[in-house]
Amino acid sequence: MKRGEVKGRQQFNEKADNSKAYKELFEEFMLSTKLKGRSEYTMKSYQYHSKYFTEFLKATNQGSNTLCRDINEKMLEDYILYMQDVKGITNNITINSYLRNVSPIIKFGIRKRYIPEDFEIPSVKYQETFKEIYSEEDIAELLQKPKKRDFSSMRTWAIIWTLTSTGLRARELRELKVKGVDLMNRTITVNATKNKKARYLPISNSLTQVLTEYLSIRGGEGDDYLFPTVYGERMAQSTLQKSIMLYCRARGVDKYSLHLFRHTFITNAVNQNVSPLILQRITGHCSMKELNRYYNAKTSDMVNIIDEIAPKISRKESLFKKGGDKSKKLKK
Repeated sequence: MKRGEVKGRQQFNEKADNSKAYKELFEEFMLSTKLKGRSEYTMKSYQYHSKYFTEFLKATNQGSNTLCRDINEKMLEDYILYMQDVKGITNNITINSYLRNVSPIIKFGIRKRYIPEDFEIPSVKYQETFKEIYSEEDIAELLQKPKKRDFSSMRTWAIIWTLTSTGLRARELRELKVKGVDLMNRTITVNATKNKKARYLPISNSLTQVLTEYLSIRGGEGDDYLFPTVYGERMAQSTLQKSIMLYCRARGVDKYSLHLFRHTFITNAVNQNVSPLILQRITGHCSMKELNRYYNAKTSDMVNIIDEIAPKISRKESLFKKGGDKSKKLKK
């Protein structure tokens, strides 16, 4: 609800139903979220972060029985201090993540008028840092075919080829089905996506060959998962992460973040002058703003391109010409 709408209702003496407890608000929010078809991952994330917020309420108020009318900006600022001082969380990115996952519940309560006043959700400022993407040497090492031909080794090899060649999210990859792979037309159908919008992924000739070899070992029916566990079930996020970690360490690569493959794919695509619209369609980002967050320009890339766009000194006026008087040049 917009701030003006809240003030308007107060002006016309519309009373808010602020007798609800936070527990009731959360239950109603989760039901609404389920009806909207949010993913299982999203639902679990709300439950996880609400548990910590409830712990804070219990330590400072009446726990889940805290009334919605008592929730305000000052309370969330106290929640930040609680995470820092009591829980010992020093990473501001983590703190903002906790706030970001409680924010939809609070905003839902404001829209329902259980929380009488609209307010800005506070956040903690932090210094952004560059994520070091996988280097060309890292990728070359990881893409080499494993010496072992067992299912687990070939599966992880095919997974890394898929991540580096498509920029897929780990959750999307885990949900891929065998029938979604069209080797003839070189596409993969991604039905389980973050934004609920299915999309087709183009796949390279090289990835087509890799998947052809992998599927000859994997076999399976159309509705089976493309990259399952050894029991044919969907891989858990932790299982996928562990298999990638062990694979990378065995290859001497000290980075093994799943999401870093997506950063690397997008960065390499931008450096190859791929159209942002096409890249947005491939990666499934809803906006250019989100896509921009994944671009990690290397210093060498920026140094190379700056010579093309910055002014140049003509050879006749070079400050470093042999026998020239640099002080005179500078005065001019």
